[in-house]
Amino acid sequence: MKEGALIKKLNKLYPGVKATPMAEWDDTNDPGIWFKGSEDSMAVDGLPLYDCYEEFGYEINPDVEKILNDAGWMAEPYDAGTLMAYPN
Repeated sequence: MKEGALIKKLNKLYPGVKATPMAEWDDTNDPGIWFKGSEDSMAVDGLPLYDCYEEFGYEINPDVEKILNDAGWMAEPYDAGTLMAYPN
């Protein structure tokens, strides 16, 4: 799935993830998604998008990770509070 379509789908399903093109993060044209809502504790149906401390038993919300994987993308932590996604 192309970046724009995936961003639209993610934001429609989970507005709290605040998915945006990677270009807003680093001014490149490389494909990628930056989740501005990475640190929001309620981003995905009342659960975090990304749990770097695995308080909820996962690192990347499994519902979002499945959407990404099904679309041919993968999530990758940038740091303890920032999640990115890249095409596989």
